[in-house]
Amino acid sequence: MSNTDDLIANFAAQGAEPPPHVLRRFVLPLIAVSAISAAFWLLLLGEPFTAAERYGPLPMIAKWGFSLPLVFGSAYALLAMGKPGQAVQGRLLFLAIPFAAAAALLVVDLSNGGGGFPGETWDRCLLAMGTFGPLCFAGAIVATRWLAPTELRKAGAVAGIFGGSVAMSAYAPFCPELGMAFMTTFYILPILIMAGIGWLAGPKLLRW
Repeated sequence: MSNTDDLIANFAAQGAEPPPHVLRRFVLPLIAVSAISAAFWLLLLGEPFTAAERYGPLPMIAKWGFSLPLVFGSAYALLAMGKPGQAVQGRLLFLAIPFAAAAALLVVDLSNGGGGFPGETWDRCLLAMGTFGPLCFAGAIVATRWLAPTELRKAGAVAGIFGGSVAMSAYAPFCPELGMAFMTTFYILPILIMAGIGWLAGPKLLRW
């Protein structure tokens, strides 16, 4: 290992952690990219939740029920991963729960014939995920760099989950599409792609 790797391993073994004041610097980039994403769609598309007037609240509950636990769960996991020596397995396991639930719902939806796929606004959804996902991922990387992460690939993957789930949460109130096939293809897959990018790029982006 390099001297840097030895130093990181030593800090992790000793339970070293960043100074308390960095918590504010960690939180601010996360809030900033989330606010930018939500404000953009509100200014561009106007009133949110219009689809709920036609289909009821369940589609919105399903979308936010998937994305919001990932937003807060990934931020919480990143905070723990930035403090060497803390156990993070439970927080990472929590992030798997929404994906497992979505997979089960997808099976049920497909067995019932699914919905109209890919829908009329699939391209707008891809645009939302493809632009604001990387933006929010960048915000998570900036936030995490204020901390002292030692498992850089895992931290990069979690930052990718944060980026994709914030992008989904911000756009979902304006999305009229239904069905788990749509949600899996145009929301969940982009989130997993962002996690994969974070896994690959984490060691370079988060290296001390």
